[in-house]
Amino acid sequence: MSSASEDAATPEWLTVAEVARHYRVSTRTVNRWALSGQLRIKRIGPTGRLIRIHSSELNSEQNLSAVA
Repeated sequence: MSSASEDAATPEWLTVAEVARHYRVSTRTVNRWALSGQLRIKRIGPTGRLIRIHSSELNSEQNLSAVA
């Protein structure tokens, strides 16, 4: 069970830049993963152009390839 302080420290939905920093890859690579379906994403904004990645993706053991 997670504590309230852990929940406050890690937001549920992360930006592409935050995920790129975590995996030490470029934001372009994260966008490729998201668009290929390798990451669970949510589109936000009036046009749905902005992408957020669910924080559970950082802990998953899936194989993320740099080539989409």
